[in-house]
Amino acid sequence: MTGCGLSLIFSIRGTVMRNKIWQLLQDEKNQRMLTLIGGGLAIVIGGLWTAFVYFFPTPEHKPNPPQKQIEADCGSVAIGGDVSGATITSGSSGDCPKPRP
Repeated sequence: MTGCGLSLIFSIRGTVMRNKIWQLLQDEKNQRMLTLIGGGLAIVIGGLWTAFVYFFPTPEHKPNPPQKQIEADCGSVAIGGDVSGATITSGSSGDCPKPRP
């Protein structure tokens, strides 16, 4: 058979298969059964996910290393690391160079 003949056969088979599936889905009894199966799968997958999260929890976070003390002199501001809970020290130590005119 030629390529054109094969594509025609597959096209006809595909159309017949789509029609059969469509007829299957249009039957009210089949719709109820598929709804039941879909709902059951959703419940099973949800239960499996819940069990997975329960039995394999996320690892605990390691405590943060001690914060470094960052200091700024001569009226500037400095900060290092995570801003949350960091110590910010600003001030003048008196031995700052004089500003240029």
